[in-house]
Amino acid sequence: MSEGVSLFLMIAVLCGGIFLLRIPTGVSLILSTLTGSLASGNGLGLQYIVEGTMLYLDPMLIVVTSLFFMAVFQRSGALSTLNVWAVRTFANRPFLLVSLLMLFVMFPGMFTGLTAPCVLTTGAMVAPLLLAAGAPPAVAGAFIATGAFFGMVAPPINICAMLIGAGVDMPYIGFDLPLLAMTFPLAIISAFLLAGRYFKNFDARNAINVLPESRYDKHGFKLFLPIIVLTTLLLGEKFVPGVVPYLGIPLIFILCAAIGLFTGDKVKVKDAAEWSIAQSLSILALLAGIGAFIEVLTLSGARGWIVINLLSLPDWQLYLGMAVLVPLFGGVSAYGASVVLGVPILLSLLDRNNILVAAALSMLASVGDFMPPTRLAVLLAGPVVGETSSARILRHCTWPVILSIGLSLLIIYFANDLAKLLVHL
Repeated sequence: MSEGVSLFLMIAVLCGGIFLLRIPTGVSLILSTLTGSLASGNGLGLQYIVEGTMLYLDPMLIVVTSLFFMAVFQRSGALSTLNVWAVRTFANRPFLLVSLLMLFVMFPGMFTGLTAPCVLTTGAMVAPLLLAAGAPPAVAGAFIATGAFFGMVAPPINICAMLIGAGVDMPYIGFDLPLLAMTFPLAIISAFLLAGRYFKNFDARNAINVLPESRYDKHGFKLFLPIIVLTTLLLGEKFVPGVVPYLGIPLIFILCAAIGLFTGDKVKVKDAAEWSIAQSLSILALLAGIGAFIEVLTLSGARGWIVINLLSLPDWQLYLGMAVLVPLFGGVSAYGASVVLGVPILLSLLDRNNILVAAALSMLASVGDFMPPTRLAVLLAGPVVGETSSARILRHCTWPVILSIGLSLLIIYFANDLAKLLVHL
């Protein structure tokens, strides 16, 4: 069969498995790869499928180890201590407090590349504070979901950008400043659009009563040693490589989690490990399925077919496709959208700075966390704030979504000009 027919069958099986049969996305991806391999005349192609499942081994290790670090950091009491400190210090400065709350929600996503840890850890801690300030549950849910989204995109860990880079053999280097410039300003703006008005007459004493207690009096500054060491190692290996050795991101997370076992409240390693594995299993299956999907997409020639057809599109059609199709596909899987659409689009825009294009495409794909059918960040935020309607939460996320899509397209269009300011290798 032709490359286009093979691609159509793969997409049809993928969508049918997810929407009609309600099969997990990772399993649907494997079924799709089997279909593509058969349709292209390569038999079952088990060798390529098995090789493909290991294609994203590094991101898999990052997911598990980063979640383990976050579990230890939270259970040691460090996260709750940070939250209480922010409220006590900035209660009379609503601008700074709202900004810090948004950054606090983002924090786990910045080091895991996932939205779920943001919602389930820092989001759950911030939720009582938002509700105590007078924000309706739907607004509080939107605040948390938006923070989780920006945390997923923000540096130092952006798995979508890693996947796009891996698809074109581009190392994950030089992304920190572009991702920082893309996420932090929009996150602060979104925070005030959503919750700024509720903090004008904020009662700090009432808020502290509903927060988990600070552990600073018991453990002191050593509570924050894990995050200090983590930041030092992640930044040091980039900026002073001759002084700070390159250990690899998974090993850094493990070392810092080990430090966290001795800096705060007693942490049961078994419980933290079980939580991190349980949270990551669906993501690991998804990454394995995506790897196999891409391997067969290349084997069948469909990947090249996509690139050739994208190259023939007028600019306005390509940008319209990026604005609509990438986020919608991200509703199935942000990682899948990064690879299936992000990689071919990047290949069709090689005349622009690759780092900025990949960073912007990673944000477009991550917008999928607001899109059906998964709406992962929104669905997780509902129970945290006591809101039963995901539609009400999603309605309040409209402006962050529009702003993110608009900024992504502008960055891609002006990538070469912006590279002079934002890309420093």
